[in-house]
Amino acid sequence: MKSMARSSHPLQSLGRLSFRAALLSIALLMLPRAALADEYPSRPIHLLVPFVAGGPADIIGRLYATYLGQLSGQSIVVENPAGASGVIGMEKAMRAKPDGYTLVLGSTTTMAGLNQIFMKNVPYDYDRDFTSIGLIANAPHVLAVRSSLPAKSFSEFVALVKSAPGKYTFSSAGPGTIVQMGGEIVKHYAGLDILHVPFKGGAPATMAVIAGTVDMTINDLTTLDTYIRKGDLRALAVANPTRLERLPDVPTFAELGLPKIVSSTWWGIAAPKALAPEIGAKLRAMHDKIIRDREFVARLKSMSVEPLDLSPEQTSVFIQSEAEKWRLVAASAHLPAQ
Repeated sequence: MKSMARSSHPLQSLGRLSFRAALLSIALLMLPRAALADEYPSRPIHLLVPFVAGGPADIIGRLYATYLGQLSGQSIVVENPAGASGVIGMEKAMRAKPDGYTLVLGSTTTMAGLNQIFMKNVPYDYDRDFTSIGLIANAPHVLAVRSSLPAKSFSEFVALVKSAPGKYTFSSAGPGTIVQMGGEIVKHYAGLDILHVPFKGGAPATMAVIAGTVDMTINDLTTLDTYIRKGDLRALAVANPTRLERLPDVPTFAELGLPKIVSSTWWGIAAPKALAPEIGAKLRAMHDKIIRDREFVARLKSMSVEPLDLSPEQTSVFIQSEAEKWRLVAASAHLPAQ
């Protein structure tokens, strides 16, 4: 009798084919991701700067883009989707494909939750929607008054303001900006009753003090340095743990007995949340090289800005501590959402 070959049931054959097909699909899905990470970057990268062209954030962003372009071998296209204190640009970045080809320059306002404090229905949440690549630079704030104000020191300024509560004023770049928060933290810890006068931007806020229509402002030296050196403004205190190289004779708030008054404008680079770890690591490696480049650091210092060379863990702690600090100040000042 001839032996008969055993034949598989059609459903069993189909099951084996489906299993093999599934394995092949998984392999095919994994290969492109690895290949894309190996090839990254292979085309131009877009850097969104959600603030107006020509301002400090734009200058910092374009400087960073120059060095990123050199390291990546690709063109870096800088865009300025400005408006709503950076919300428009952050939302655009949040909705971009997380492939490493769209990055965003964040700031104290957009990364440390100031928008969420002062605005209703903000469409993005930094922790939920973004991956930090790294911080770039920090610009400590300086309290400056109009040159015609009688106060020659911070103690004299405090005495003057306390002699007439509600009479004196401070300017800001607008409601909810870090410049307003700089004024609010001084009010809170120094116990001052001083009126907030918002403007549309740091430049008009500064010019109002120079013109004498407002008494005080607190902003970074990228905005104030020229006017302080010309004598149009008088610097009374630095909101930084240490004195600034460009203002060696101006004391810190800590020296004046107010160590909790620390305020600055800082910037960092972020990407949409679901960024592949392999691409994130490449961006981080390039970021570290930029931040430690001597020429880049020199360019920052020429603008009265210090580099922020922090590890990923330190970056996370820094952003969280800044967010908590400003939430506390806003709550203490009873600042309403706009």
